[in-house]
Amino acid sequence: MTLSDIINDIADQADDFLDGVTKRDEARAAISEQITISYPKLNGAERTKVTEGVLAILNEEGFFELGSSSTGDAEEPSGTE
Repeated sequence: MTLSDIINDIADQADDFLDGVTKRDEARAAISEQITISYPKLNGAERTKVTEGVLAILNEEGFFELGSSSTGDAEEPSGTE
């Protein structure tokens, strides 16, 4: 199974294990936990690639926009002080 297959598998399951999660940091932690449970043999670099890949898919699908009432994103600087 390739990392791309693993990314797609975990992204397909995201609606279940990310139910109620609206923040990226919470999602990152839950994705990491899911990787540990489902694919314990992945090394650190592979886990990072899978996590980032799943987050990218969720972003493309508007996952964080659907359940979030805030418009801000802690990971993206606003450019204002």
